[in-house]
Amino acid sequence: MSTEKRNIISHGFARIKNASFLNKILNFKHRKRFSTYLVTTFVVLATLSVFVILVALYGYFGKQVEAEFRKKILAEKGQVEIILNNRISSISDMLKDLGSDNIIRVTVMLDGKSQLKDRVSEFYPSREGVYFFVKKQSEESVIPETYPNLSQKLIDFAQKTYPYGEVIDDGNTHLVWWFSAPIMMHQTQLMGTAYALYDMTQDDKLMSIVSQTVGGDVSVVNSDRLYSLISKKAVSLSEEMRNNIAMRLELLMLSNKLILSKIDGFDNLYFQSSLEALISAKRKVSLWIGFLSIVILTLSILMSIYLGKKMVEPLRQMTKKAIQISEGEKDLLFENNSSNYWEFNQLSQAFNYMLANLKNAEEQSRYKELLENVDDAVYILDREGNVLEANEAAYAQLGYSPEQFFELNLTNLIPADDAGLIIDQLGKDIEHQAPQKITVETSHAKIDGDPIPVEIHSRAISYRGRNVILNVARDITARRKAENEKKHLESQLIHSQKMEAVGTLAGGIAHDFNNLLMGIQGYVSLMRLQTDPEDPNDEYIQGIETAVTNAANLTNQLLGFARKGKYSLIPTSLNSIVENSSKMFTRTRKEIPTHKKLQANLWSVKVDPGQIEQVLINLYLNAWHAMPDGGDIYIQTENVCLSEEYCKPFEVPQGNYVKVSVTDTGMGIEPDIIERIFEPFFTTKEVGKGTGLGLASAYGIIKNHNGIIRVYSEKNHGTTFNLYLPASNLEEVDDIKISTEMVKGNEAILLVDDEKNTIQVEELMLRKLGYQVTPALGGKEAVKLYKEKMVDFDLVALDMIMPEMNGKDTYDALKKINPAVKVLLVSGYSQNKQIDELMDQGCHGFIQKPFDIVQLSQKLREVLEERPLKIS
Repeated sequence: MSTEKRNIISHGFARIKNASFLNKILNFKHRKRFSTYLVTTFVVLATLSVFVILVALYGYFGKQVEAEFRKKILAEKGQVEIILNNRISSISDMLKDLGSDNIIRVTVMLDGKSQLKDRVSEFYPSREGVYFFVKKQSEESVIPETYPNLSQKLIDFAQKTYPYGEVIDDGNTHLVWWFSAPIMMHQTQLMGTAYALYDMTQDDKLMSIVSQTVGGDVSVVNSDRLYSLISKKAVSLSEEMRNNIAMRLELLMLSNKLILSKIDGFDNLYFQSSLEALISAKRKVSLWIGFLSIVILTLSILMSIYLGKKMVEPLRQMTKKAIQISEGEKDLLFENNSSNYWEFNQLSQAFNYMLANLKNAEEQSRYKELLENVDDAVYILDREGNVLEANEAAYAQLGYSPEQFFELNLTNLIPADDAGLIIDQLGKDIEHQAPQKITVETSHAKIDGDPIPVEIHSRAISYRGRNVILNVARDITARRKAENEKKHLESQLIHSQKMEAVGTLAGGIAHDFNNLLMGIQGYVSLMRLQTDPEDPNDEYIQGIETAVTNAANLTNQLLGFARKGKYSLIPTSLNSIVENSSKMFTRTRKEIPTHKKLQANLWSVKVDPGQIEQVLINLYLNAWHAMPDGGDIYIQTENVCLSEEYCKPFEVPQGNYVKVSVTDTGMGIEPDIIERIFEPFFTTKEVGKGTGLGLASAYGIIKNHNGIIRVYSEKNHGTTFNLYLPASNLEEVDDIKISTEMVKGNEAILLVDDEKNTIQVEELMLRKLGYQVTPALGGKEAVKLYKEKMVDFDLVALDMIMPEMNGKDTYDALKKINPAVKVLLVSGYSQNKQIDELMDQGCHGFIQKPFDIVQLSQKLREVLEERPLKIS
């Protein structure tokens, strides 16, 4: 450097040193200023924040870029996997077509090798690395034996090892699959095997599709080399790279610019991608973050300097006042200076307000937070009952605005008696006694006067230095509704249990009564056989038979109420039953108009038509009795669907039902007796005008059909009975008539019953019909006789209800002795579940007491000859 240049530089430094602004800078370091530290702190914090944020951003965006690149690679790899798998599947399909080729099958069967070779070469030529072969079952060689582009060594190796995606090196690198498919004749005889050899390294079309679809390459790993199927170039693999490949990592770095990804489903295939896109994206992220860091740091420094200067002076003044206040000068206030920033003036006002109202604000905040964070209505009253405070739930649910609510007294909210109770007990002076609390169940009055049932918990408390009353009111509408529903369900359950108990008693009475009627009916039947129609006593015998029939009908009503069987169930339309029953009723009660509204396309029901008709007749008669001065009967049918909630109290399943409604315009039913109308023998009619079994039997019959019967009535406004019967998907059938001809026989019958009178008359009836009868008093005696003389009996007439050994146990014992035993069940009950079970187990028939000799003769021939009743 020349002397002249050195003088110029020295002169410049001297001028800078003597400049006034440099002196200011040099002297500034000797002063300790808060603004300096504030600015320095801001700058340091800003720098650190920017550094941390930028590092985080770089890491985040770097990860994002890598993740997106990884997704792209995996997506492209997935596309390659689909292409390769589709190619393998297409070869398998072509091979199956070859194996099912009828000409190939016939040629293999006829052993035409040249024809077979021509057929394969013409219709299944080699292309895109696929070669087809056929081998007859009994031979070792394949046809064709070779192809121009395949070495014999490769073909022999494929036949022996069945490679599937294996790398083979015979001077050239091959990636080989060997497929096979049977050649069958008539789907049972194996004629030979079809083969396909596929070399992916020769499939240029496949590689063209891959290169057009994705931006990468497909490579084969062969020992220490990586062979590209698209570029047909091979590169050597380092030992580290071979180890990484052996570990089957998802992504492998091949070089700084290339990455490998294992192709799933292919052991030796890898997808090769370039890293140029990732490197470029990361470079852009780095540049943008660097630029952003410079901008943010510059702005942070400038803002720090500016804020430091503006904040120092107001803070210093406020700090001084705060120290004075903390030293006990409570009368000081923070000044509001128009030259200060608005925020500092606001801060001064906030401090002034805090000093004046801190205690009061804390207490009010505590109570307010408590009130607003509960769902129940909470309000505070003075000792006279005036509202002082309330949460939103208190006035919102009653329809008041806050202003309206705070003008109310407790007597405006709840009944005066309940309000007086709370004020009298909790509004007194509690200063020298323990706080009290009471609970009152009452109702809140809404602004429109509607009541809301509530449960109020009242407590005397101290609030803001005053003795007040705190009320917490909870809406109990849902609880009361649930309680009412529970009481209703309990009432229905008790009623159902009572009816069940009464039904059991009624069923037992009916059964015993039927046994007595059996004796009368049997003897009368025998007397009629021996009496000439012109005999003067024939009229008396007819009277006895009529009386027995009426008594049997009475017991059948009892059995209907007792739910001891469903009788004869057939698919029926309730519209038909309504039409028939209403016609029968109007013939005798023409003064009562009936109005029918029957739904078209009514669902079928599976019922005993006679029993349902009896139910409807009973309802019509009840309606007629309820309208002594005349009136109308309305009958309606309709399809309905009942929910589980509706059906649950009646213990029936939900689903489709057919509803029949019978409504009268009579005097209605008294509320105190409506619960008893279904009880047997309960009647409001005069003595001699009713048995009290009409509605009882209706109840039992409907329940026995898994249905529901309900009654709705209002005094002087009529009554409605609703019947619900389960819908059936079976078609209704026509009625049949049974022949009344008495049929005789000569078979041997074992007669089993525990009642002497009953067994005697039944024995006489059987002997009159020509049968050989052996009586047995009870199940044990019957089993003993049957065991001794099994071959002598053609039929066992078995009573169901017997002591010690009942009908079911007796039948089980007879069945063990002779599985083919013929049994006719006899019972005073109608056909019920127990009898149905025995019929399903093999019993041949059932007859209900009392029966006459004609009914008995018909049933015996039906069972003995195992044929249906004759149709007249």
